[in-house]
Amino acid sequence: MHPKKLKKTTKNNLKTLALLAILLVIFIKTNWRAQDRIREIIYDIRNDNHPLYSKQEITDVLATIATMPYSELNGEYLEYTKSAHPKYKPLLKDLTYYKVSRDDMQRRVVGPFRLKQFMCKDEYYIDCALGKEPFVPLPINPKLFYKTLELLDELNQKGYNEDGFVIVNGHRHPTYNEKIGGAKLSRHIKGEAVDISIFDINGDGYTDKKDKQIVLDILDKTVIKDKGGIGLYPGTDNVHYDVRGSKARWNSF
Repeated sequence: MHPKKLKKTTKNNLKTLALLAILLVIFIKTNWRAQDRIREIIYDIRNDNHPLYSKQEITDVLATIATMPYSELNGEYLEYTKSAHPKYKPLLKDLTYYKVSRDDMQRRVVGPFRLKQFMCKDEYYIDCALGKEPFVPLPINPKLFYKTLELLDELNQKGYNEDGFVIVNGHRHPTYNEKIGGAKLSRHIKGEAVDISIFDINGDGYTDKKDKQIVLDILDKTVIKDKGGIGLYPGTDNVHYDVRGSKARWNSF
């Protein structure tokens, strides 16, 4: 290639790279999910954030996160989440809320799962992830993490793929719960429930009803038993379980 043409081509390539770099910066600055993912990577580099596979490890992590009673929630949060509404206040007034900072969001709380995976991705979460809010109030029952740990342990002991499911959601405050069409008095509102999505549990290379049935059987017979609720979402690979303290089953399996 002629030197002048080579120089022109190089100059054009540099301009293209500069433009792409600018667009990337703009994308990151305007996309909270991208920023959240970057913080996740940075947090793992700077901290020992290994997966937690013991009840004591879970307890130790939760003990380092500040808490507050319902009575200290500010008016803006109460109004935004409808947590002071007469229909919901009786459910929430005696709960303890974790004050989850944007660093706390990245912390693993059970197995490979991070605390943020149990949180609803609302405006408070986004503002906290972007550093605009100091923390997000999160009422969540630690038993939910312990039962998830038991599920992981049972899958492992039975030779199944313990990485064959992901957390879909955990806590849902009243406003968020209404927005997605959740049950009126859903256990998610009190941070007592989790929904998971199931993949290839038995390792046969497929995701099908067999995988879902394995998880449902383990939850029913070993993990939840008569101390909580279990449900499935027909036509999906999702499963619900909660720690309400009494037996509940729906959508027969």
